[in-house]
Amino acid sequence: MMKKPIRKPFQQLSLALLPLSVLIGGLGVFAPAHSAEKLKSFINSSAGAVYRKLPPAKKGGTINIHFRSNSKTLNPLLLTDADTREIIDYFYAPFLGHDHETWDFYPYLAENLEVSKDRKVMQFTLRKGATWQDGTPITSDDVEFTYQKLMDPKVEAAHLRAYFDGLKFEKVDDRVFRFTVDQPTINTIEQLNTDFRVLQKKQFVNEADFNKSKQNLAPVGSGPYVFKTFSRDQKLEFERRKNWWGDQLPEHKNQFNPEVLSFRIIPDWGLAYEKWIKGELDVFQPTAEQYGVRIMGPDRTVVGKSPQEGKAVWANQYPNSAPPAYTFAGWNMKNPKKKKKKVRQALAQLIDYKTINDKIYYGLFTRCNSPFGSRTPNTPLDQDKRLFHLNPQKAMGLLKEEGWADTDQDGVLDKMIQGKKTKFEFSIKFNSENAMRAKIAQILKEQFKKSGILINVQPVEWNALLDDIHSKKFDAVIMGWAKGSLNADAKQLFHTSSAAGKGSNYVSYSVPEVDAMIDDSGREMSPQKRFRILQKIAQKIYDDQPYAYLAEQASFFAAYSKRVKSPHFI
Repeated sequence: MMKKPIRKPFQQLSLALLPLSVLIGGLGVFAPAHSAEKLKSFINSSAGAVYRKLPPAKKGGTINIHFRSNSKTLNPLLLTDADTREIIDYFYAPFLGHDHETWDFYPYLAENLEVSKDRKVMQFTLRKGATWQDGTPITSDDVEFTYQKLMDPKVEAAHLRAYFDGLKFEKVDDRVFRFTVDQPTINTIEQLNTDFRVLQKKQFVNEADFNKSKQNLAPVGSGPYVFKTFSRDQKLEFERRKNWWGDQLPEHKNQFNPEVLSFRIIPDWGLAYEKWIKGELDVFQPTAEQYGVRIMGPDRTVVGKSPQEGKAVWANQYPNSAPPAYTFAGWNMKNPKKKKKKVRQALAQLIDYKTINDKIYYGLFTRCNSPFGSRTPNTPLDQDKRLFHLNPQKAMGLLKEEGWADTDQDGVLDKMIQGKKTKFEFSIKFNSENAMRAKIAQILKEQFKKSGILINVQPVEWNALLDDIHSKKFDAVIMGWAKGSLNADAKQLFHTSSAAGKGSNYVSYSVPEVDAMIDDSGREMSPQKRFRILQKIAQKIYDDQPYAYLAEQASFFAAYSKRVKSPHFI
């Protein structure tokens, strides 16, 4: 993950920061389809109207945007962090544009998409005149090359490949190609458009090691911006592409206006806040603590609530329109101490959720009860009745049932595991620049110690943490997933197949009953029937506690300089 601090789509000056990649959503299993079946256009002619009606915006200048960490790669197949995923559309154009008011698609890199009635055949036609930044045409050969790399097990794209397993590609001509699927899902087209970004074949075809290619940090793109510079620990910059083919599209007439997008790499949220309030950052996402304590407190006299107030900076809180981001403590189930469900349920009842919300999130977050969003049709209405609460007495009872006791009276629980007396002690990792997760770790450490469980707190630099997570080198981790999709799918995070390689099921949760339900949900095209299956999945996963669900972000906090005139259209 892809870690997922929330960001809002921004479109007018135009930063067009599209929504975080939907991590809980996906494709089904693809296989050859009946290519002779009649195809019909999938494009809604009214889609994109919101962008066609945008008022003229000033062109040029530099926009400074807070960025939280160094990007390891700008290759969309290899990306696993949400920060970089948010900006990938600036230089890799998707097949279709997404109207964020109607959620319909409009033509973009593909000028048309035709779909068979049974949704098993999806035929794209690339836009005539669409070129890479070096001026060469974008062709079906580039799409085929990208497909081959995506499906290559040697390529570190397991987090995506889980959704595209079995995908079949057919080239029709230089601009027309087909994807076929035997079992289409409600998310098939969405996932193709969200997570399949076409790479330039010429750039990578002769690279001996695709995963470690230097080209991964110097993309030859198809989008409105070109890579300008990357200074580690300082900034990542994109420059407006001259004579971009997409400028001809009416939806883009008043989008993508800044000359330079400068993503300022500032891991320290406190420092980023100070730079924002001084006007050195134009776009900043404050933490709940910064919003609840400083913006609503001593800084309220200098921070406006809208650009119309005329202050140098302004900020506000906005409700999420999608299933919210959530924070969790994930237990590595390969660790023998965490294998038993009763042990994980006990850990869930040693957590003071109210203190976390009050002290870390200042009452601005809510309890999380589901991987799909607590207030969505994907979660049972009565799920709150099943919530685990702080209850050390019940927790100790469950631990006792699993053989944990303080046999030597040293204040630490122990148990014989594989013939060896083992103390209940483990490490919990989190990204070092996240002060809130550091505080959560300390709260857990103090609470667990009272019950005889020792936690060693280990802050780790973000990219190093990703490496540890993907290689399963952790006991526990405090992380977050970004907002998801109403058409949710738990495959990426909780299906057994997603635990292999560098898949996103890094806690190694594996329950055949859940796998079967996830597979069923992927094949179900009726929304209401699908909701019922997902409700059962949500209930089962929460009961199994592969994660201790801590809190979810029911709204997001956004802060801007006076140069930004709208929360939706910069």
